[in-house]
Amino acid sequence: MNRKAALIGAGVLVILVVGILLGRHLFPITHRQASAPPGGNVLLAPAPQLPDTNLLRAEGEAQPPPQEPQKRPPDDIIDYLKHLQRIEAQRQAMQRDLTPAFNAFVNAMAMRATIDEQEMQQRMSAVQQAPQDYSQRWAQLSQMFESKQPPPACQPLHEAYRKMLASTVAYMTKVYLALQQAQTDPNAALQVLSQMQGTASTDVDTQILQANYELQQILDKYDLRRYFPGFVISGDGGLNLRSIFGG
Repeated sequence: MNRKAALIGAGVLVILVVGILLGRHLFPITHRQASAPPGGNVLLAPAPQLPDTNLLRAEGEAQPPPQEPQKRPPDDIIDYLKHLQRIEAQRQAMQRDLTPAFNAFVNAMAMRATIDEQEMQQRMSAVQQAPQDYSQRWAQLSQMFESKQPPPACQPLHEAYRKMLASTVAYMTKVYLALQQAQTDPNAALQVLSQMQGTASTDVDTQILQANYELQQILDKYDLRRYFPGFVISGDGGLNLRSIFGG
C-alpha cells in the first residue's frame, strides 16, 4: 500500500514538472510579458516612446497662416466714385477748352505796347475761339453732378466737391465773360481779370485740395486704388492769371 502511494505521488510530481517545462516552451511571449524587468521591480520598467513634441511644434509652425478672402468694397461707394470720376474728367476738360482763347488774349495784351491798333484787333480775333455755349455747359455739369446722391461714407467728399465745383463754375464763367468782352473792349476785360487775381483763384485752389483730400481718404479707407488708379481732383486747367500781370 505504501509502495503504491509512493508511485502515485512520484507520477504526479513528474506530470507537474513536465507541465512546467512545456509551458515555458509553448508560451514564451506570455511568459516574457508577465516577467518583471531586471531587478524585479515593475515600477522601474522603461517608459513607452512618445512622439517628439519639438518636431510636432516645428511641423505646426511650418504651416502658413490661413488668409482671409479679400473683401469687395461696397458697390454704392464704387458707383458713386465712378460718377464723380466722370464729372471730374469733364470739369478739367472744360477748363482746358478755354485755354486757347485765354492764351490769345494774354499774348495780345503782352504785345499791345509794340503793335498798332489793326494788328491788335487781329490778335484779339483769336479770342473768339472761346466756346459760345460755355456758361450753359457749366450749368449742365453742375446738374449732372447733383444727379447722383452719395452714400453716407462719401458725404464729406460730396460736400467738398460741390463747394469746389460751384467756385470753379463762378470763376471760369467770369473768365469766359471777360474774354467775350475783350473782343470789343480789351482794357475792360483786363480790369475784370485783374480783380480776379489772387483771392478768387486761391479760394478755388484751396477747395480743390480739400476735395482731393477727401477723395484720397475714401480710396485708402476702402482699398479702392486698384479700382481707380491715378484718380485725383486736380486744379490744372491751363489758366494762369498771373501770366497777364507778371505775378
